[in-house]
Amino acid sequence: MARRQHAQKRSGKSKRKKTAKSDVQQVAALYVQARSTLVRAGSALHDHVGSSLSAAGVQLQLLRMDVPAAQARIDETLQILEETLNRIRDLGDDLCPSPAYRGGLKQALLQLASNHGSTRCQVDVKYSAAAAVPAEIAAAIYEAASAAVDQAVQQGAARMSITVRGTGPLVLCIADDGRKAGRARALSAIRALAREQGLVFECATGKSTIVSIRYAVRRPPRG
Repeated sequence: MARRQHAQKRSGKSKRKKTAKSDVQQVAALYVQARSTLVRAGSALHDHVGSSLSAAGVQLQLLRMDVPAAQARIDETLQILEETLNRIRDLGDDLCPSPAYRGGLKQALLQLASNHGSTRCQVDVKYSAAAAVPAEIAAAIYEAASAAVDQAVQQGAARMSITVRGTGPLVLCIADDGRKAGRARALSAIRALAREQGLVFECATGKSTIVSIRYAVRRPPRG
């Protein structure tokens, strides 16, 4: 009887773990889907709406030179147009907040290191990857790396290195000397998000904690 009860308890715990894992995966999938929709909206604002309004502004400037009598009215319209463009740019930045969208993965990581580097934590970046990755993937890699760096700083890391290499799979590694206890568990949510976006996210602890993020770069088919 005792053995049966013990087996039932183990079975119940296993089912709860599987359910919790499934719930995390579902939430991660919904988050990635919602963010992808927002990013597409931001890109459309920047690439289409913003470009169209900029072109309209150029036409108004040409009209201003051709019709001197209407300069005052055209200047007012240009001012309104400029204010609208600024609002669209701000909204686009809100919808696509990752710096990887604006300056690429390398510059985003350098800025990340600069933001966290201090007298208490030295952060080095070595970027030798030659492969180009889509903006959405670059943003996903940066998000995962940023979470790993934040966690390392919280765990009291004094030294940290960020290394990016590879032409087939792109591999980003973050090694630090911070406390190791509970690190993998603390990064479980960002691991789920990374996997939903096609990344391999692993955390290993030994002499140091090493987080690795891999992306298999897709090469265009040969003609």
